[in-house]
Amino acid sequence: MPRRNYPMNALRVFEAAARNLSFVKASEELSVTAAAVSQQVKVLETYLGLALFRRQPKGLLLTDTGQLLRSELGEVFLSLDKALTRVLETETRGSLTLSVAPTFAMMWLIPRLQKFHVLYPEIDVRVSTGLGLVDFQRDEIDAAIRLGHGDWFGLEEVLLFEESVTPMCSPKLLEGEDAIRTASDLSKHVLLHNHSMDYDPEAPTWETWLTAAGVPGVDVNRGTHYSLPDHGLQASIDGAGVVLGWQVLAEKDVLAGRVVAPFDLSLPLGNSFYFVYPEAYSRRSSIVAFREWLLSELSEDQKMA
Repeated sequence: MPRRNYPMNALRVFEAAARNLSFVKASEELSVTAAAVSQQVKVLETYLGLALFRRQPKGLLLTDTGQLLRSELGEVFLSLDKALTRVLETETRGSLTLSVAPTFAMMWLIPRLQKFHVLYPEIDVRVSTGLGLVDFQRDEIDAAIRLGHGDWFGLEEVLLFEESVTPMCSPKLLEGEDAIRTASDLSKHVLLHNHSMDYDPEAPTWETWLTAAGVPGVDVNRGTHYSLPDHGLQASIDGAGVVLGWQVLAEKDVLAGRVVAPFDLSLPLGNSFYFVYPEAYSRRSSIVAFREWLLSELSEDQKMA
């Protein structure tokens, strides 16, 4: 539904006149003449078809309609002031409030944020973690990193990377009597389950991976169950079992030798990580800087892979 073409200047002038109950005081506040204030009030009264003031010998009085409009406009202009103040403060201070899934924050973002701070010390990054989708205006969020298919209305989306899963375990499980050498050896070990993708019936599970590997007879219902992928990965690092690890997010632990991926077979997660923000924020210096830094970090990761 298209918005009406409101007489915005007349509304602003009326609010000042109604608050001061004086055309003269409103004119001083707005740096215009009293005649210009009177003219704008007439424009608004004509637009509404209603009287807003009663002209009295000793001054102005608001009609019932005028009192109602003054009350409503007061809230509107207060909200507008807050919105503009927040935008200006954000640009002045260079702050950036990010909404990030807890797993991405712990496994990828937080270990790297110091590097961003060194490059952009003037930008204060505020990380807010959560699993739900945020309302950018209501929750005062500037940008987010989301896992999905990249189809969020009204947002600009920058693809960061596609994720995939493969079995991962402590290097200790590759040694000893029950050493993991083939996929069939998984039957001798505890399977660690991640339920963060249960909402997506297409997301890979132990059952789908073992089927793709051609390994029958493994009870995929047994083992330990976790709600987040980083919890399962930490358990595998501690030697508690084998997890279907998220390859990109676990790359740092693999390179450090804390965990190994003994098989070549990996399955796409079916979802990707995106850096997203409202289209209206696309030129903010803090968002531009963070976007370029993210892509630079990912490029460096690819060189090391």
